[in-house]
Amino acid sequence: MPDVKVFPCPFCKEFVASDATQCRFCKLTLSEATIKRGVEAQAGANKRYRRDHYLKHMLTGLGIFAASSLITVGSVWAAFTSERGGFYVVAWGFIITGAADFIYGLYGFLGEALTKK
Repeated sequence: MPDVKVFPCPFCKEFVASDATQCRFCKLTLSEATIKRGVEAQAGANKRYRRDHYLKHMLTGLGIFAASSLITVGSVWAAFTSERGGFYVVAWGFIITGAADFIYGLYGFLGEALTKK
């Protein structure tokens, strides 16, 4: 079974292996062209899903990074401009987490964009 893929049956939408000659759920006979089209369509859907997954990580990481950086800069500014001194908050954990999530998403997104499959 070299390189067996799965795809949804055109009739019942259950997933079928590409080496099957008929759907094991609805017993529909599968031609080579149907199998090839189904595998290609499923590969495209998988690629879109992964791309969207990485894009969500990028946007979430960027939002966390920006918000925590804004809180840090705002609290430092408020502490330095206060006549009595003051205190400030440095949100290192959120800044690092946001940056790491953004980098993870960027790495995955570029990996998906550069693959030809």
